Amino acid sequence: MITEITKAQLLTWRLGVLRNEGKATSAQISMAKRNNVEMALNIAREARQVLGAMGITGDYSIMRHMMNLESVITYEGTHDIHLLITGLDITGIAAFK
Repeated sequence: MITEITKAQLLTWRLGVLRNEGKATSAQISMAKRNNVEMALNIAREARQVLGAMGITGDYSIMRHMMNLESVITYEGTHDIHLLITGLDITGIAAFK
């Protein structure tokens, strides 16, 4: 878990530096958002597994975090839109207009 969290933090830090320098692109930011939300959801799922049956109770905040993250992924297709933006950046071909 800690390795994935640290990678996400480094990605975000680097993008912050690039943004402050006026060098960050929308595609880079979109890719980071998609990656970091997916990583956070995977970490929350793993934490829920570590807690076993207690992971689904209200005694721990894991399920609240998971519901928040699920809403970020599914809210108006945000997860898929970030993927389309990344695809456009890589290929130069828009999958949407």
